Amino acid sequence: MTAQTALGGFKILKPVARISVVSKGRTFPEALFRKVAEQRINLPYATLVSEGDSWGLNIVVEAADEEKICRVILENYGKIFTVAPRSAVLSIFPHRRNPEISARLFEAFEHQSLEPDALANSPSTLSVVLNQDMIDSASHALFEPFTFSAYQTPEDWKLAQLGKEKLYKEVVASYQEKKPKVYGLEVYEGQHLVQIKLNSTKITHVGASFRGFARLSMHLTFLATAPSHQEGKRILAFSLPASQSEAYGRVIKKIAPLVDFHETPSVSIFSMNGPHFGDRYGIVSELMESLAHRQVDLLALSCTIASITGVVPRHQYEPALEAIQKSFEVPSVTRRE
Repeated sequence: MTAQTALGGFKILKPVARISVVSKGRTFPEALFRKVAEQRINLPYATLVSEGDSWGLNIVVEAADEEKICRVILENYGKIFTVAPRSAVLSIFPHRRNPEISARLFEAFEHQSLEPDALANSPSTLSVVLNQDMIDSASHALFEPFTFSAYQTPEDWKLAQLGKEKLYKEVVASYQEKKPKVYGLEVYEGQHLVQIKLNSTKITHVGASFRGFARLSMHLTFLATAPSHQEGKRILAFSLPASQSEAYGRVIKKIAPLVDFHETPSVSIFSMNGPHFGDRYGIVSELMESLAHRQVDLLALSCTIASITGVVPRHQYEPALEAIQKSFEVPSVTRRE
């Protein structure tokens, strides 16, 4: 039996609604996020992935904002979206960009026949969006591959959450900074962006591939899913070191030889988090507007609770950095290979 991995904990954000959008047009995400910000709708979770001339987006809003955001999309773009009103975001931490943790989560969910609707990572967390009816099963499934320092059983975790939601609501920041602060910007160079198109009910089946990445001591600098323009399909996008592209290519083809596999070479990954990223509307909108102003071709983006991670072509890294520093107060930039 494989030893359990020790993690710090996990949190569940609910009640929320998930909205999935597939749309053509390179300027679509920028315009949509601007309209969402104008309505003062906070996005605790958002992912987008470019697929040719179309975009796939997963957006999560608090249940109270569901009607408002659906009206915004409907009035401006028509019925191009689906909505899952009874959703939740489950986040485990610390993630440390370790594909072994992703693999164990996928396998645990697959054993319990649980299929998440969306997922994304950040430097510290791995977050999955799922139906609220799955919360109990999902929290129990976590105790198979992981141990948590604060609680030994799912029942311990439930007891620890009692009375916390009201407290969380009371401490949420209610102000808008003129220039949002970040703790620091981390940049990974020499990366490749990999996109795998899978059946919507097969996302967790990639666990074996991610375990293979872990054996090669790779780090997942980006991970997110998005709906595909091809009906019944989803895009699983992740980035890995370009120096090991031949090795991870063999892993993918060995585990899933029939998947639609696309690779974008030579990309840079930027990642940042800030004190109010999770409770301030307009964060994604400001970033995308600044990137568009400098004609940066954003390839993928994830916003999970308090972190933003983006993927841009390597040759556009400098204008992307200028765009970030224009929109955010960045005390330091750490560049990694």
